Amino acid sequence: MTSTNLHNPLPSGSDISLPWHLRLPRPLEKDFRLYFRASVIKIAPLALVMLAILLVLAVCVEYLIDPAVIAVSWRPRLLTLMLIVGTLILMRKPAWHVWLHPASLLLAFGIAFTGDYLGMAIEHPLSYTFFLQTPVAILLICIVLRVPFYAALSSSLIMIGALGVCTHISQHEPFAAMTLLLLTLALGSMSLFGQYVYERLLRQHFLSEHVLYQHRNELHSANIVLESQATIDGLTGCINRRGMESRLNHLYHQLNSKTPDAPRRISLLLFDIDFFKQYNDTYGHPAGDECLKRVSSVPLSMVQNETDFVARYGGEEFVIVLTNSSFNDALVFAERMRNRIEQLGLPHSGSRVSQVVTISVGVSCSDGPAENGAELLKMADEALYQAKGAGRNRVAQMSHEGQVLML
Repeated sequence: MTSTNLHNPLPSGSDISLPWHLRLPRPLEKDFRLYFRASVIKIAPLALVMLAILLVLAVCVEYLIDPAVIAVSWRPRLLTLMLIVGTLILMRKPAWHVWLHPASLLLAFGIAFTGDYLGMAIEHPLSYTFFLQTPVAILLICIVLRVPFYAALSSSLIMIGALGVCTHISQHEPFAAMTLLLLTLALGSMSLFGQYVYERLLRQHFLSEHVLYQHRNELHSANIVLESQATIDGLTGCINRRGMESRLNHLYHQLNSKTPDAPRRISLLLFDIDFFKQYNDTYGHPAGDECLKRVSSVPLSMVQNETDFVARYGGEEFVIVLTNSSFNDALVFAERMRNRIEQLGLPHSGSRVSQVVTISVGVSCSDGPAENGAELLKMADEALYQAKGAGRNRVAQMSHEGQVLML
């Protein structure tokens, strides 16, 4: 019998329905404004430079047609050019980008209203063409500078209304005025529709990225939890053997590569609890687990550097890795740790060296002949073996010359 497994992919954001009015919940709407503005910033400077060039060309054409026109048009043209330059200045600093859309609307109104003024003030058979600046202004905010839809809609209605009033009271032929108004309405409606579709698609893309960002955050958090579960010893809270080997190899790689954040040296302390098997036989395994917790808490409380760590190597054996500490400081650390664990006063009637729990420690350093973490651990293990052979409850070191010395 076969069963059909339905595959339910993670939501990508494209399946999220967007309301016709485009509005998102307030926190998302605020983030979208920033996202929307960032998409405009990339193209706005070039668009404004092109607009300034067109403005200069318009002045040249006006001069060629009739030099007398310049006497009336140069001030509105200069005002428009100043608005372009002001909008360009807003692009220079990120803190000023919040004013980009208001400046774009101000520029568009400047273009439209100066066109209305020139169309009424200049007496020339072709002066009605100045009214074409209104559809140009609408194209500017909808297609080029991409002002948000509702701001573009309200601004376009104001400009078209002003155009209708100006063409009505001007001395131009009614047919020309009606043609200009209908052309502006056609271009404005198509531009606004295009802006609506563009903003809808952009909002959909924003939602998709937002959802994927949340998925990445959740995945990252899950990976951290899994990595922690894979490298932390559940009983003592120390790093387990796998995590210890990975970190030690990484530190040695940095040391050999001489990277900027490489440690100056690596000191390794390997210790185990003296006669721990007898402790389990005497007090039971639950008490043995509690003993491991109490003993491991001592080195855990002593390490301070971010790169230093304590690891449970196996059973009752533990490893402490110290970075950027001198070899003498590592020996002092080992002796203090041994003394503090002895002062815990954990009863151990099965021990042949003391009536309380004690440890034996072997210490090695990367300044010696060890070329990798495994060799450094082997040197510490040899020193530990000698410490146990010398009577336990003591610290032994592997010198730089490869000789084991008792502290």
